[in-house]
Amino acid sequence: MNILTRTWACLCAAVLLAAPATAAQAADPPPTDPRATNLAATNLLAADMDTGFDSGTSPLTLTNTGTGGTQQIVSVGGDNALELRDASLGTNLSSYFYKRFSTGALKDRVNAVYGQPVGSPAQQFVLQYDLKRSAKSDKPVAKDIYAQIQFGNFDNNLVPRFPVPAVSVTTTPAYKDTSGNLSRIDDTVIQEYRFTIVPNGGQRLISTVELGFSVRVDTGGTDEAITVDNLDIHEDGGGISDTEPPTAPTALTRAAASGNSVSLSWTASTDNIGVTGYDVFRDGYQVASVTGSTTSAVVGGLMPDTKYTFTVRARDASNNVSAASAPLDASTGPYVPEKPAPYPGTEQTRTQWLWGKAKAMKEESGAVNVAAYTAQLADGENAATNLAKLDAQFQLYDYEQYKTMAKMYSYLMVGEKFDATMLAHVRSYFGSYAYQKLPQTENLRMSNYATGYLVGQYFPDLADLNGNSGAQLKAANKANILEMVNAGVRRGWAEYQSPEYTFMTYFCLNAIYQWADDEQLRNQVKMAMDVMWFEWANDWIDGYMISSESRAKGDSAAVNDPTWRPADHSTLAWTYFGAHRAQLGVGESDNPAPSAYRPNLEYGALVAWQGTRYSPPALAVKIGRKTDKSYTSHKTNLQNSSGRAMDIYRTTYVRPTWGLGTEVQYRRVDNWIEDLPVVLRWQSNAANPLFRLSVDQGTASIGSYNQPANQRVMQSGPTAVGVYKSSGDQTSNYVNALFPTNGSILERRQADGWTVANTGSMYFAYRMAKPGTWYHQTPNDPANKVKTTTQNHPTASLSYSYDILRSQADTNGWVLETADASAYADFDAFVTALTRTSSLDLSHLEDANPRIVYHSLKGDDLDITFDSASAAPAATHLVNGEAVAYDSYKLFDTPWLQQDKLGSTFKATVDGQSVVYDFDQWTVTATAHKARAGRDWDQRRDQRAVRRGR
Repeated sequence: MNILTRTWACLCAAVLLAAPATAAQAADPPPTDPRATNLAATNLLAADMDTGFDSGTSPLTLTNTGTGGTQQIVSVGGDNALELRDASLGTNLSSYFYKRFSTGALKDRVNAVYGQPVGSPAQQFVLQYDLKRSAKSDKPVAKDIYAQIQFGNFDNNLVPRFPVPAVSVTTTPAYKDTSGNLSRIDDTVIQEYRFTIVPNGGQRLISTVELGFSVRVDTGGTDEAITVDNLDIHEDGGGISDTEPPTAPTALTRAAASGNSVSLSWTASTDNIGVTGYDVFRDGYQVASVTGSTTSAVVGGLMPDTKYTFTVRARDASNNVSAASAPLDASTGPYVPEKPAPYPGTEQTRTQWLWGKAKAMKEESGAVNVAAYTAQLADGENAATNLAKLDAQFQLYDYEQYKTMAKMYSYLMVGEKFDATMLAHVRSYFGSYAYQKLPQTENLRMSNYATGYLVGQYFPDLADLNGNSGAQLKAANKANILEMVNAGVRRGWAEYQSPEYTFMTYFCLNAIYQWADDEQLRNQVKMAMDVMWFEWANDWIDGYMISSESRAKGDSAAVNDPTWRPADHSTLAWTYFGAHRAQLGVGESDNPAPSAYRPNLEYGALVAWQGTRYSPPALAVKIGRKTDKSYTSHKTNLQNSSGRAMDIYRTTYVRPTWGLGTEVQYRRVDNWIEDLPVVLRWQSNAANPLFRLSVDQGTASIGSYNQPANQRVMQSGPTAVGVYKSSGDQTSNYVNALFPTNGSILERRQADGWTVANTGSMYFAYRMAKPGTWYHQTPNDPANKVKTTTQNHPTASLSYSYDILRSQADTNGWVLETADASAYADFDAFVTALTRTSSLDLSHLEDANPRIVYHSLKGDDLDITFDSASAAPAATHLVNGEAVAYDSYKLFDTPWLQQDKLGSTFKATVDGQSVVYDFDQWTVTATAHKARAGRDWDQRRDQRAVRRGR
């Protein structure tokens, strides 16, 4: 603490205590600036850290010693201060110094405000400190020289992640001052240092508060340093008696926009005493506050290409709040990745880019598991730092088995760098599990078994919790793995096309092929992986998987277009197949969703490691790279995620630039409700070209789950229909249609009960049988904005913005028509044909088992009656009077892939080449032949899809 500051504070306190409370003083007009009433405001940091560094020790921690960062206590004018320095060493990253509070006065006070009832007055806080520039680099990185405050347990709705964002201090007088003296920086210098805590009734409280300082010099530059002292965070309020609110702000306009922010400006309000601040609202939620002298604000943390509605309110020192300004609809700009992928690129450059993304994972909410640390170590980067972080990870217990497998990857990839202490932690970690049969999901079972086998192989003397070790673990888990592999290749993998889970099973199989010492096991695992790749190749249309999905929960499960992907098999497929445009982001490295609560699993990049032995079959790659796909196909899956028998019948209609996939379930057991039964995707340069349907389930977020027992679906070529029957729960009897609003739909209109959309390359039309209501929800909105019964949790938020047509009824139905744009003169012609040609008979919708009959654009009659998902297929799904012959569907029946149900032979054929997999003998045979002329594939599939020979 500066001696002059300490003396002046004592003098002010003495004067204030001694001054009599005279009538003349009471009559003085209150100050217009609330800071004038807070000369003695309590420094909420002082109780929990040495804010003036009087102890001679820094309370801050440097996050990464590899950046060249150092800190030291220095003397300025005879008083202690803290110098924070960055040198051009190691990685070209900023040196970040922080103090994180999980308890203390500041955290408690912030949570006390958040805990007040919704609608209670908001409370303002101010960050201030003294600063000087003590080392002047010839290459300073201005944007990375800043202070910030970060909250834990943020959702950017009720609680912001950065109440004080990273604003460069390099433009401030204190930084530019050459006198060598410290100067004050507060909200009068950087307006963002004043932040507002808005009561939310305790719906969300913070878990930590972090105060951080960043310093950065560019590669090859001389040192850069700042010196700080007298750190202070205090409440800012006033005791003014006033009941008259300010006038509403006017002329609200969008001044600028980026991919994640909108800059707003407005005309100032007036007030009888004085305006002290403005609060900015996005879609009804307060997101920013500025001082009364400021008539502009930047709202950050937004989604790219997304429309928001903004308003502004003025307030005075007595917390009188004005009416809202006129609303302003404003959109963010396009998503600009930090490092876009090579386009079109090659298999090698795309794979290397994915590997780089693993290394670039951000520690936004703490440690990020092992992928980034392992990848950097494999490339010899930041060894000491990454070994320390990995060591800490191996001392943590994981409740999800796939994380155990990820740590096995880490050990087998870079374990030669571990010292004896770390190896002891590794052994203790792997000895903390029971590698036995599990009544669990497909990916978790495979994770447990594959890890157990490798523990037995690489730690032969290490016993698991059941006391098994070495050969015992290997034998038991080999049997478990092969049992699952046999089911997968004959019944189809249960978690097909699930963005996260199908990859985790593949991840485990890859580990066995990479490191197991049993050739029989490795061969069978490889054949199973090959078939996975053939299915991915079949469903790939130049950047998108066209298929219904199993185990797909949450909006992020549906997101797998080239704009952004979670770490899933479609990312891996892209590295081999390519896409019609550049891949922009992947996983946590580029995740633009501000609601992301946990890192998306970037384990995908670990199989992009240059030491990986497996590569997909050449014929699969050839199929995946085809850009002229045009067909209707059928597939079947004969098990659920628990491994129990059931039937899932999948139909796909594909054209070169778009496709529609649906599924219906029969002989259903258990209650898996994590499917996407209707998926329509199209190629687009905009994000999220996806239309989908869902049925509400309990407190799950909108679009997260679907109940196959309540919604029955049928598809014939480009047309899909469905009927719905409620189970009786009046809070869940909703059918939802989610229309993306990020620019992938060029035009949308209403026409005779239809919602009709133009995507450019294709048109589609959706019609609900019962009336619906339109809603709009963005990722920045609380998860329960539209579906009010949703459990409000960050993982339940949407990843993109949607207009949602929501219909509540105990019986309902819908129709989805799709068409290639080339089939019509223009969009108007499609709409005209739709309204003139099609018809929908709803006369049986209120029957005990609701039924609808639809005459389609193609001239077909689709007749669907609600039936039981637990029963066998019956004559309830009819096309032109013929029952759909679901029981005659094959496991694979596509232009390139053929396999009977429970069949032991899988055949892939493309361009006169074939490969046959024999799952009895576990052999692979390649052949070449001449392609035979035949009827159109769509016609043959359609004819086989109805019952014959009655």
